[in-house]
Amino acid sequence: MKRRSFLRRATLSTLAAGTVAPRLAQGHPAFPSFRKTDGPVILSTWAHGVEANAEAWRILEEGGSVLDAVEKGVMVTEADPKNQSVGIGGLPDRDGRVTLDASIMGPDGNCGSVV
Repeated sequence: MKRRSFLRRATLSTLAAGTVAPRLAQGHPAFPSFRKTDGPVILSTWAHGVEANAEAWRILEEGGSVLDAVEKGVMVTEADPKNQSVGIGGLPDRDGRVTLDASIMGPDGNCGSVV
């Protein structure tokens, strides 16, 4: 496939996903609470993120910042020894080493990382 064709298809696919996916998700049994909102949105790609989301919501409901909510939510997943993707239960990389990398950035541009 030529580069130009690839870029055209990738762009169209991205645009289609951004406009069609929200309409498909609305009312779908897998997304019972999907709705448009002006406030924060917390989502997880994997099931192990559900507990992290709950902790993040708790922080927000108590008046904490979005940055605090993200940090505390991530800490829940990292502390779970059953989770083999990140944190205390994380598996070694392809070279057999346990590595750590993370970053976080606040709305004011302040950031920090671990690598």
